[in-house]
Amino acid sequence: MRSSRRILGLVGGICWAAAWTAEARAVTASIPERAPSLVGEPVTFDLTIGDAVGPVQVRWDMGDETRTEFMVDDVQQVHTYAAPGHYPVLVTVKDDVGFTSVAFVHTVHRPLVTGNAAGSTDLVYDRPNAKVYTANYENDSVSVVDVNALTKLAEVPVARGPVGVALTAQGKLWVLHRDAHALSIIDTTSLAVESEVMLPYASQPMGLAISPTGDAAYVTLMAVGKLLKLDAASGAVVAELSLGGTPRGVSVSHDGAQIYVTRFLSGDSHGEVARIDAATFQVSTRFELAADTTTEDTDQQGRGLPNYLFSVGLSPDGLFAWVPGKKDNIFRGPFRDQLALTDDNTVRPLVALLNVAEGVEDVARRIDLDDRNLPNQVVFTPLGDYAFVSVAGSALVEVRDTYTGEFVTALKETGFAPRGLALTETDRLFVHASLSRTVAVYDVADIVSSHDLITKKLADIPTVAAEKLDVQVLRGKQLFFNSEDVRMSDQGYISCASCHFDGADDGRVWDFGSVGEGLRNTVSLLGRRGTGHGNVNWSGSFDEIQDTDDNIRDLFGGKGFLSAEQLAVGTVATPRGDKKAGLSPELDALAAFLGSLDTHHPSPFRNADGSLTQDGVAGRVIFKRLGCGFCHTGADGTDSAGGKLHDVGTVKASSGMRAGEPLFGIDTPTLNGVWETAPYLHDGSAPTLRDVLVTANPEDRHAFTSALSEAELGQLIAYVQQLDGTVDLEPSEGDGAGEETSEEGLLGCSVAGGRGDRHAPLLAFALVAGLMTFGIRRGRPA
Repeated sequence: MRSSRRILGLVGGICWAAAWTAEARAVTASIPERAPSLVGEPVTFDLTIGDAVGPVQVRWDMGDETRTEFMVDDVQQVHTYAAPGHYPVLVTVKDDVGFTSVAFVHTVHRPLVTGNAAGSTDLVYDRPNAKVYTANYENDSVSVVDVNALTKLAEVPVARGPVGVALTAQGKLWVLHRDAHALSIIDTTSLAVESEVMLPYASQPMGLAISPTGDAAYVTLMAVGKLLKLDAASGAVVAELSLGGTPRGVSVSHDGAQIYVTRFLSGDSHGEVARIDAATFQVSTRFELAADTTTEDTDQQGRGLPNYLFSVGLSPDGLFAWVPGKKDNIFRGPFRDQLALTDDNTVRPLVALLNVAEGVEDVARRIDLDDRNLPNQVVFTPLGDYAFVSVAGSALVEVRDTYTGEFVTALKETGFAPRGLALTETDRLFVHASLSRTVAVYDVADIVSSHDLITKKLADIPTVAAEKLDVQVLRGKQLFFNSEDVRMSDQGYISCASCHFDGADDGRVWDFGSVGEGLRNTVSLLGRRGTGHGNVNWSGSFDEIQDTDDNIRDLFGGKGFLSAEQLAVGTVATPRGDKKAGLSPELDALAAFLGSLDTHHPSPFRNADGSLTQDGVAGRVIFKRLGCGFCHTGADGTDSAGGKLHDVGTVKASSGMRAGEPLFGIDTPTLNGVWETAPYLHDGSAPTLRDVLVTANPEDRHAFTSALSEAELGQLIAYVQQLDGTVDLEPSEGDGAGEETSEEGLLGCSVAGGRGDRHAPLLAFALVAGLMTFGIRRGRPA
C-alpha cells in the first residue's frame, strides 16, 4: 500500500491538473463528502455528472488494486475494503468532448473501543474547562493554558521536580514530583494546591496515569522498581507491585482492565513492557522487545538493543500499543565485530508495536525513525489512523500512518525537547517544548481528515515567567538534547542526551575502540559538576568538558563547535592539550550545564528519613577498615582530581587505549549514586556490586574482601548502596558502631572478621596503600 504522504501528494497533483484544464472540458463530476468506513463493511460512492455531451463513460480505481474498465453511466460503486488504510480513489469521466476526474483519499479504519486510554505525560488536556496543563520540571511549577485564546492563564508553584500531570473524574489535577517523591492535588477552579501525598523516600516517581474508569490511579517508582495503586480520590496508596528494573511510563486501557508499564533501562538481552491485570494487580504478560542482531547496518537501518522505553500509547482500536524508545548498537565496534561505530549505526530511534491480543511485539512492524533522536510520546487521531510521535532530540513531531507505519510528515519548529502531546476535538495539537518553556500549537485538521499534508503553527505559548536555571545552563541543556543542529550531529541521530538522558546513564557498554578508547560503560553525569571531580571519562582522557567536541566530530558525525582554524592553533585539537574553554560559546554552555549537575539522586536504600540503615552504619566501618577511602576519598569519593589512574586487576585487552595513547589505569569513579548505575567497572563486566567486590576482584587487588564473612560483605554492599553525596554524621562516642572506628579498625588491613585478627600496623597499611596506587599485584599482609 502506498504511503499516506505519496497518496495525499498524488491526490493534490490530480486535483491541480483537473482545475488547470477546466475550461477545455464540458463534462463535470463530483462525489459528495463521505465519512470514513469500517473494515469489511460496504461503502457506497455516488458520482454526480453534469454538462455531459453524448454518452458518459466512467472508470473507477478504488485504491486497493481494484479497477473497472470504462463503462457507460457507471455512476455508483459499492465497495468493501478488506484492510484498514488510506486509499487513493480515482474516478475518471469522459464524454464526446473531453474528460475530467475526481480524486480523494478514503479512510478505512478498524472498529473503535469505547472510551479513551490514559497514559503518563507532562502535558494534559482538560476538555470540560478548555485548558491545558504542563509540568515544568526545573521550575517547580505547573502552567495553565487557555486552549481557545492560546494564552497562558496562570503558573502554579508546586513541589520540587514535577514530571507528570493527570486529571481525575472529579476535575482535580494531580501532579507527580520526582525530586520531592510526592503527589500534589490541585483544584482546577481555584488553582490552589489542596493536598500533598508523600510517596516512598527517594523512590523517583516518574509515571502517573488515572484509570479512565475513575476508580484508581497508578504511579511508577523508577528507583525501587515498583508500581503503586492509589485511591483516585485521596491519593492514598492502596497496593504496590514489585516489577523490578526501572519502571517509567504507565498507561491504562480504555476500560481500566489492563495497565502497561515500560522498563526504561533494558537488560542486556531485550527491552520490556509489563502488562498488569488491574483486577488482581499482578503481572499477566511481559512483552519482550527483542534485540535486533541481524539487520544489516546501513544509513537507513541498523542493529540494536531496545532501550530508553519512555511510554506506551494505546491505539483507539485497542489492538496495539506503541512504545517509543531507541536502539543501542552494542553489537558493533572493533572489539566486537571489527566495525567502527558510525553516526548512522550507534544509536537509532525506534517505535515498537505490541500486539495486545497475542501478548508479543510485532517485530515485523517495528518502526525505525530515520534521522531522528529520542522519540518519547505517542498520541493518535480519533480513528487511530495516524500517530503523532514527539521526538525530543529532533525538536519535532513526526506523523505516521498507523496502518503502514510509514512517514507522513513532520511538524517542525516545536521548540527544544518536545515531550507531552494532546490532540483536541478541534484538531489542534498541543506540544510541550519542555526546554523552550513553551507550548507549541498546530492546526492539524487536514491531516486528521486525510485531505492534505498542510499544517499550520498557530502559537508558541510561554509557560514559565521566571526561569530558575541560569541562562547559560539552560542554553547548555538545550544543546545537550538537540541533534537537529548539524554541528552536533550531521544526520540527526545523536546528541549527548542519547546516552545521558537528563544527565544520567543508559546502562550500556559501548565499544569505543575506533576513537582510541575501548569498552566503556556509560557514566552518569549527575553529581560530578562537570570536571568537579577531575578529568572525565573512565580513562581520564578529557580535562575539560569542551573536549567533548572531539566526540561530537568523531562519533556523532557533527561538524563540531570549533572551526578548523581554531583547532589548528597549538594543541587545541588534542584532548588535554591547549584549553578549548572560551573558544566556543556553545561548548562553554555545555560545560555550564554539566557543571550545574551537582547532586546525585538520593538512595532509596537508606531509611525513610534519609539516614543510614543499621547495616549501612556497620558497612561504613568495614569500608574504612579496608582502606577503600584511600582512593574513594573525600566528599566526592574519588581521587580523580589528582589525575591518578589505577589498575585494580580490571584492565585487559578490551580496555583499549586512552585517547589513542597507552592505558595504564582507570580513573577512580565516585561511589556516590552508584546504587543506580549498574553494570559496574569501566567495561561493565560486573553486573552487581557483589561482582565488583568478589567476582571481578582477582587476588583482592581491588579490596581485601576475601576475608569478609557473608554478613560483613552484605553490610559493605549496603553502605555503598547508600552513598549518594549525603553528609552522614559519624556515630557518637560509646555506641557499638563507634567502637569499630577505632584507630586499630581504621588502619588494619587484615580483615578475618574478629577484633583480635586486625593487627596490621600503620606502616603496613601505608605500604599497601602505596602499592594500590601503582596497581602492583600483592597479597594480604601477614
